[in-house]
Amino acid sequence: MHHHLDSKVFAETSSNTAKFLMLCALREALRGTDQFKSNAKGIIVCIVDKAWIWYAKSAADVLMTGGRERSFYDDFRRPVHIIGESSRRTTSKAVEDFAIFRPEHQVIYLASSLDGVKLSLRLAADVIVNISPPTARHVIAARKVLGVEDVDLPLAEAIAQQPAEIVIGLTARSSLKGLDIATLTKPITAPVRSPKLSELPGYGPARPWIDAIKQDVADWREDAISWTEVDRGVLLIGPPGTGKTLFAAALANELGFDLVRTSVGAWQGSKDGYLGDMLAAMSKSFADATSRRGAVLLVDELDAIGDRATMRGDHAYYEGNVIGRFLELTTHALEQPGTIIVGATNYAHLIDNAVLRSGRLEKHVYLELPEDEERAEILAYHFNQTLPAKDLRAITDKLRLVTPADLEKLARAAKRAARIRKGVPSIEDVKAVLPAQIPLPETVVHRICVHEVGHALMAMASGSADVISIRVESHMVEGQPVQDGGRLHYRMRNEALPTDKDLLAKIRIMLGGTAAEEVVFGYRSIGAGGVEGSDLDQATRLAYRLVGSYGLGKWLRYQMGANRVDESFVPTPELRAEVDGILAREYRATKELLSKEKAHLMRLAAELVVDRQLLIDKNVGTTTSNGKD
Repeated sequence: MHHHLDSKVFAETSSNTAKFLMLCALREALRGTDQFKSNAKGIIVCIVDKAWIWYAKSAADVLMTGGRERSFYDDFRRPVHIIGESSRRTTSKAVEDFAIFRPEHQVIYLASSLDGVKLSLRLAADVIVNISPPTARHVIAARKVLGVEDVDLPLAEAIAQQPAEIVIGLTARSSLKGLDIATLTKPITAPVRSPKLSELPGYGPARPWIDAIKQDVADWREDAISWTEVDRGVLLIGPPGTGKTLFAAALANELGFDLVRTSVGAWQGSKDGYLGDMLAAMSKSFADATSRRGAVLLVDELDAIGDRATMRGDHAYYEGNVIGRFLELTTHALEQPGTIIVGATNYAHLIDNAVLRSGRLEKHVYLELPEDEERAEILAYHFNQTLPAKDLRAITDKLRLVTPADLEKLARAAKRAARIRKGVPSIEDVKAVLPAQIPLPETVVHRICVHEVGHALMAMASGSADVISIRVESHMVEGQPVQDGGRLHYRMRNEALPTDKDLLAKIRIMLGGTAAEEVVFGYRSIGAGGVEGSDLDQATRLAYRLVGSYGLGKWLRYQMGANRVDESFVPTPELRAEVDGILAREYRATKELLSKEKAHLMRLAAELVVDRQLLIDKNVGTTTSNGKD
């Protein structure tokens, strides 16, 4: 062991408050051992408080090597090891196997508990010592070498009794004048804990995967499996408000990992937004995640990363480099034990297929609007279960089109109403803040049912959807477009790499509602358009992507990135004419098919009018469920 450090190493160590404090603590605990007094060979096992153990490793490295580079030591001869928390360069198994060898030098093992040390290592150890946290004298010494204001013994004792991060922070603080000892010695209030994924309601379709990855990570921690056997790349797909960001944060908490949150937009907006700036920002996010002892890296807006299959023109070089670097970083990060990458998107089909392949973001989790029971459970969760889910069903069953984010907003409003009247939240508070609901005339409900069944029949005709559920409302929320009076749920196969046939089928599905209205009633309503995200908006944008970005139209060309078809996009007259032709052609085909199916269309619409819910399953036929209010 090195009792004296050269000036350069001492200056570096003393400038690092946590390392210096633990160096003092280690020296004090080891001073009576032969390894310290006479530099005898041997195995030293040190039991260190978990909060200090990684700082103790840095200090022990200095004590054992004098601050020299440790490249001389191979994996079995490194002088300091931590038991129970694998480093990224070695596995804990390699450390455990070493215990059967007598070292040719001194070696220190750090553990947070003697129970975590294998019996063979305990028996082989020449000395086992408890390393106490830094004392008041160590705090005083650290402040002296830092060159900050001296501190008296009572205050130093109060500081030393605090949790590790507070001790480190206050020891390094320039001035402690006015610091109240009584405040320091009060019990530290635990911060509000973020929820774990298993504690959150909703996310029904994802539950099996959640249970599986939780078990995988537990097995990995026990060295039962390698990290390569863990599902460590996942893509969350769903509309806004369905809880993708919360999912990633709660997953990190569930696994005991850190959350590193970023987005493609944040990378693009870094500094001046040049290619080098974006690549540097991207690399920094990945480095942040892989440097931790367990992290979930959330990359939001992943669809903005682009798709090399659609790249042409001036932006191809930029976007190609971005995707190439993203793929390289993703592959490297997923190889690092303890790193999980979660992508989030509303538009999975805009993402390069190489990002989604096996070995990268291979697990695809679809987050949809919550079902009846889930809505009540989500709302109850936001009231900390003081309002039971069963009592909230009468309210949430009428809110079939809301997202989890909408329910959280509703809970906030109800709690605010309760505070104003100086009471606790009640069912009446929830009812009081509900938006006004206006009954829909039966003629309007009938048209909505025809519209939604038109979508459903076209989805079934596409051959890519097996199960379709429809729900219509008897009331409309004040200020909400009538277009939201019905909702269709289905999942199409072949989402990752759609063909032109798949995309045209999607356009026909989008046009199925307004075509059904014309087939049944002889004329159409405004229900297919009028707002962003409407049927016509989606069909038109998809048609522009098809011909202007994907090269699947009349001409094999690339005019713009698929993600640039937004409200600011101005098409050329030629492109507009081609899109108009596609929409007209697909509308004619849609109307022709629905005309042949008119009797079926009208029968299903009549059932939907009565029951307000309809499930179409091509494997078992059509079923209905009475959801009428």
